[in-house]
Amino acid sequence: MHAEKFRMAAGYSPDGRHSLTYTLVQNVHVRVGMVHTRAPSAFVDAPVRRLRTPRGAGYRSRMASASHDAMPLTEVAVYRRTVRAAVASVWENVRDWEHLPWLHRTTFRAVDLLAESRDGWRARVALQPGGADDEAVIDLRIDRAASRYVARTAEGAGRGTEIWTDLAPLAGGRTSVTVRFLVPGVAPDRAARIGRGYVALYTRLWDEDEGMMARREELLGAAAGGDAAPAPDVAELGRRAAVRARLPLLVEVGGRAYRLVEIDGALVAHATVCPHMLGPLAEAPLEDGCVRCPWHGYRFDARTGRSADGRRLRLPPAPRVDVDPATSDVRLTFG
Repeated sequence: MHAEKFRMAAGYSPDGRHSLTYTLVQNVHVRVGMVHTRAPSAFVDAPVRRLRTPRGAGYRSRMASASHDAMPLTEVAVYRRTVRAAVASVWENVRDWEHLPWLHRTTFRAVDLLAESRDGWRARVALQPGGADDEAVIDLRIDRAASRYVARTAEGAGRGTEIWTDLAPLAGGRTSVTVRFLVPGVAPDRAARIGRGYVALYTRLWDEDEGMMARREELLGAAAGGDAAPAPDVAELGRRAAVRARLPLLVEVGGRAYRLVEIDGALVAHATVCPHMLGPLAEAPLEDGCVRCPWHGYRFDARTGRSADGRRLRLPPAPRVDVDPATSDVRLTFG
């Protein structure tokens, strides 16, 4: 499942190179992530067209505009699955271009947002393991009326490739997903092999996406169900030496979870839910006194809860950690 293995499993590019870019960049079926390094430019776009269903092998893209892009596209595979998330959550992910190098860090390493509008986004993506050949520009177009979106490689290796995704709501808050992989210049004897590579990659990516969407829905549902039990004024944790031996230590008080860590010799408690998209911080690495959300890479000072990236966000309030100087007893103090 690592990038090097996928290079061998599906290595192919239109110019004959065995390019990791060509095979991996196609998975930008939803968002692309990492905070953009410059302000997005105004989105200048052609009139919105209804995205019609591709016709399989030999299909000539209606989105193509240059002769290079107008070569016939071969449908190398179709991937279908049901995800444990409502279609509204999937659409939220489609627009969430930030998370991809964080949640899908083994596949992507960076993204620079170039433009964004209600009809999609355009971004330059950088893929693992790195290098100039592992970059491309992706255009993602949304057709909500048809419950469809298309990710097209506009520049870079794999130029002209299109990934068509159809969504359909199902009972029980689930969503049916159908993905078609349309690749230019594919020899008939290589189509099946390339298609298997895409399906293997997308299985992993959707597994990761599904986990994030399901957790977010669970937390939003719990919040909508009512307030958590009131926290006590004080929660005793035991002697300092015993507590330190268990760090990092997760504790739950009043239905809310906190993590105890040690920073510069002081015990500190911080919230375990990211205020951005409710990402999990219970196992987030501690770097220079800050925790980083594994979903979008947002950083917060564990001591103060303030954003370490200059964003107008902060962690939910956490209790103060007090140590009795006489007994070395550790307690959490609320309020």
